[in-house]
Amino acid sequence: MSKGSLLLVDDDRGVLESMADWLREQGFGVLEASSRAQAEEWLDRQPVDLVLSDIRLPDGDGFDLLEYSRRCSHRVSVILMTGYATVETGIEALRAGAFDLLTKPLIDAELLVSIDRALSQRRVLEENRNLKAQLHDRLGMAHVIGHDPAMQKVFDVVNSVADARATVLISGENGTGKSMIARAMHHLSRRSAGPFVEVACGALPET
Repeated sequence: MSKGSLLLVDDDRGVLESMADWLREQGFGVLEASSRAQAEEWLDRQPVDLVLSDIRLPDGDGFDLLEYSRRCSHRVSVILMTGYATVETGIEALRAGAFDLLTKPLIDAELLVSIDRALSQRRVLEENRNLKAQLHDRLGMAHVIGHDPAMQKVFDVVNSVADARATVLISGENGTGKSMIARAMHHLSRRSAGPFVEVACGALPET
């Protein structure tokens, strides 16, 4: 099973092919592009989890491709690579929305760590989006929650306390979705693989 799908972009065919082969050996599915135009064609045709692109391309640069990727419906993450790294380039890359900027020649372990972190972040963000959609549907408010500031604050709190080890008290009127919020916290926590036990206190005997 593939660890994730990558789009590798570099105008040096030798570097492109050797790097693509090595990444496939590590368990990734890899698409190859030697230009910005070719990379954009792949993004239009084939959703991928992550783009790894050299900054210098024959028909533009990695920043152009980064901007294009941000407009894609599947919200692909981008790691930029360069053999001419400067502090200014690093700041520009992060401000533009790149997940990381790696300096060539690449160090294998560093590359794998960066890819793993990018894919992990993507999975978490995707789970959060799916969970929000489920909450919207279950609460019967799909048309308003996404634009309601109060509910957005609730989702922000859910994300921030999900991994807390402290006890969390959720209060509210009947039917306001307390159980769904509790499930959301459990789902986003590191304990999500364990059981979620729901107890109806009103049904418990007094003794």
